[in-house]
Amino acid sequence: MFIAQIKSTKALINKKNIKKIIILGMLLLSVSISKAQTKAVKANPLGFVFGIANAGFEFSTSDSQSLTISGIYFDVLGISGYGLGVDYRFYFDGEAISGWHAGPSVGYLSLEDEYNNSGNIFSIGGEVGHQWIFGEHFVLIFLLGMGLYQEEMN
Repeated sequence: MFIAQIKSTKALINKKNIKKIIILGMLLLSVSISKAQTKAVKANPLGFVFGIANAGFEFSTSDSQSLTISGIYFDVLGISGYGLGVDYRFYFDGEAISGWHAGPSVGYLSLEDEYNNSGNIFSIGGEVGHQWIFGEHFVLIFLLGMGLYQEEMN
């Protein structure tokens, strides 16, 4: 089981800073989604309907592999929080950023409810999916994931 103790992360990454990162990511999304199929800035526009904002940046590390760094902010049913994630993908079609892929993922979430209860969740897992690039400015991805998590409640 994956257990981590990251106490300084909460001090460095507060809600105000994560909002700035997400807004910057959304601005980058409006500029360019993919460039030469080696980079992709991603966001989930449907998440806004449910009070969730998430964005990520994927870049190729080799011809058939990539790294994704993502952030999330949400405020749903009296629970608010932010998180960070990292995914490493192995693309089976020989071209990074497009096609079938699988790989490991790790994540961190910080949560707080309306009664000032708070907690942290650390996760490790894996994912499999398919990603399509349409034209120069649109990416669609389908993912299935599974993992283990450790929660720490305050």
